Amino acid sequence: MERVLIEDKLYLIGYHTQEFRGDTLLSHPLKCTVGNAWLGIGYYFWTELEFAKYWGEDSKKNQTGYYDVYKAVLDDERCINAVFDEQGYFFFRRSIEETIDYFKSNDIEISLEQVHRFLTDNIWRVLGVDGIIYDDKPTNPRKSDRIYSEIPQLYYKKRIQIVLFSLKNIRSFEMFLQKQS
Repeated sequence: MERVLIEDKLYLIGYHTQEFRGDTLLSHPLKCTVGNAWLGIGYYFWTELEFAKYWGEDSKKNQTGYYDVYKAVLDDERCINAVFDEQGYFFFRRSIEETIDYFKSNDIEISLEQVHRFLTDNIWRVLGVDGIIYDDKPTNPRKSDRIYSEIPQLYYKKRIQIVLFSLKNIRSFEMFLQKQS
């Protein structure tokens, strides 16, 4: 993950991918509010440009045929780092498992959206968590010519995303790559 030092504090660099909007540039990232957002409602960033581009190619050029990538400086100090921090990972995992157990014992429907709403309202907000850093396995590329690993089954590159729950953790946000196809 790329970091930048500003005024004696390290910040995380993140890439936010959106549909190309012509001459209209975003002044801040767009909040993902869909119910199946895999880390809940928030502002999503990739920590590597490579995956931000893939996301643009696969999911963000439906209307215009192009996508944009913005670069942001992110304050991740109060984020759960479930990628590189052992305590963060086990806390994140335990929070999800305890939420699922609670839902089961109270006959509440278990869905991605319901679990994230519960975690947001009852855990993250209460503890002052500003976001989550997490990775998924890049095992199912939509494009057959995309190679995630030269060794099948050894996906050594992490597809790391960060979701921030508030704009307050975004120090800067600017266009990085415009009108990509």
